[in-house]
Amino acid sequence: MKELEELDAQKTTELIKQILKDESKGYLISSCITEKPRAVSHPMVSDFNEYIKKNLKIKDTVHLNTQSRLYKRFKITSDLVKNKNILTQKQFEKFEKKSKSGEFQFWDLLNTNCKDGYCSISKPIFNETFDLAYVQIGTVCGWLCGGGEERIYEFVNGKWIEKESLGSWVS
Repeated sequence: MKELEELDAQKTTELIKQILKDESKGYLISSCITEKPRAVSHPMVSDFNEYIKKNLKIKDTVHLNTQSRLYKRFKITSDLVKNKNILTQKQFEKFEKKSKSGEFQFWDLLNTNCKDGYCSISKPIFNETFDLAYVQIGTVCGWLCGGGEERIYEFVNGKWIEKESLGSWVS
């Protein structure tokens, strides 16, 4: 189990760094990134695990449950994204509380601290052979400004390539 989690961490780092590089002028352009996914759209499905199982062709339920657990507890860290300001869950809670009480406007604070709003990326969920992955990415650039995608990536010839977009959202 520990070996599998180490492989997962290695593949997660590899794929996220590649997506950040590939998307530097796209959904992940912002100077800020959220610690936990916020600017992502969850699919409108009744059973997320079944959705993932089908799209990644996962047969092993134990593997799926492990991936689900790792997905839920994942956080973006500074060693993963060196060139972005990480917005923590606690910061968001504080921002939202102060904004609701009228102390300041959330978007004004964001505009002064983050160029182009903020972006998010989920932890990849991998199949058993770690050559297919599901990822959600997105950006929020203002009150009614943003977008994102759910994607399947495939590891081919030593590189992750976007195989399919399962869905997108735009605001």
